[in-house]
Amino acid sequence: MRSDDKPILERIEKVLAELSRSISPTPSLLDTPTPTVALEKNINAPAASTDVSEAERLNVAIAWIRARAKRDEAFGDDLFFDPAWSILLELYVHHRQRTAMSITSLCVAAKIPPSTGLRWIALLEKRGLVNREADPFDRRKSYAILTDEAIERVERAMDNVMESNRQLGIERVPRIN
Repeated sequence: MRSDDKPILERIEKVLAELSRSISPTPSLLDTPTPTVALEKNINAPAASTDVSEAERLNVAIAWIRARAKRDEAFGDDLFFDPAWSILLELYVHHRQRTAMSITSLCVAAKIPPSTGLRWIALLEKRGLVNREADPFDRRKSYAILTDEAIERVERAMDNVMESNRQLGIERVPRIN
């Protein structure tokens, strides 16, 4: 990072922090249906999934997010911290639900500070797991979208979880509506 980039990044972090504070506690992704915004690029999921494994993977991802929230309730949200996985899980759920997720909303949903979110999104982007897309109507806003490689790797993780569950005698995660 060049030294002249620092003031710009500080301003971006400040604006994102103000936006996060100004957003009243909103229902989480898991509590209410999200508004659907069709993604124009990088979505390979069919409009209505009939593949049981896709539905199961989505359920596992949502269950994982809920389990982490319950864990944080029990221990506090400052003990366990895994921003990259939180970002990937949130983006995976939105990918499967065919909804777009702004970077600001992603940071709020993943329960990470905006500055941390921006750093981790940049790293995930550098690793080829996330793409940023500018909002065509609002240049101040951008969206984070999983790459095909990230989708494949998250799904492999979901498949491994489901296989572990089968080995433990847990047939499937209950359907989450």
